[in-house]
Amino acid sequence: MPLQTHTPRAWANAVLADGAACIVDVETSGLDGSIIEIAVIDAATGEVLLNTLVDCSPVEIEPGAVEVHGLTATDLAGAPRWSEVFPELAAATKNRVVLAYNAKFDRGRVLHDCRREGIDPAHLAEPARWQCVMARRCEALGLGLDGRLRLGGGHRALADVRATRVVLRMLADGRPDTDGFAALAIRAREEAREVAVDSRSPGRRLHR
Repeated sequence: MPLQTHTPRAWANAVLADGAACIVDVETSGLDGSIIEIAVIDAATGEVLLNTLVDCSPVEIEPGAVEVHGLTATDLAGAPRWSEVFPELAAATKNRVVLAYNAKFDRGRVLHDCRREGIDPAHLAEPARWQCVMARRCEALGLGLDGRLRLGGGHRALADVRATRVVLRMLADGRPDTDGFAALAIRAREEAREVAVDSRSPGRRLHR
């Protein structure tokens, strides 16, 4: 299994080796909700291994989640339930490192729905099996492994796994992360603007 102690570039090349890893993304009914869409691709080739909506009823999709991914209960009509999807997920991820852009979130939702449906999550319960692409990207940008940076994949599962693979290829090739630097510049300007507003409004600081 590729070691987290490798440099981001060495790590990315290791997980991009043939058969080494797959990339997973889920869309959910809410931050603490259930999976309503999941996609898995082969990290090395980009081949689609799984791409499906998931019927999460009776769990309702939160309005804030709909604003993010655009999926409603109507879209899920006729979709398979988690108990039908999970065997496909288990097969697609077997004997592979499981990559996700925010692995803690994706793993947490998979385990949540397995508990909800009384399903043994098998190898997907192993924390070491999951590795986080966002963490290694942030490390490469000097933000540390605990850094956070938006992916910009469009908030649909298949689009996001493909965007994650683009980040992996960039890390493996040692190319500059132009999108990452641009995002950090925007963040710095927003933070500077907030500081400026606070400095002009002392009362604002007291009530934040």
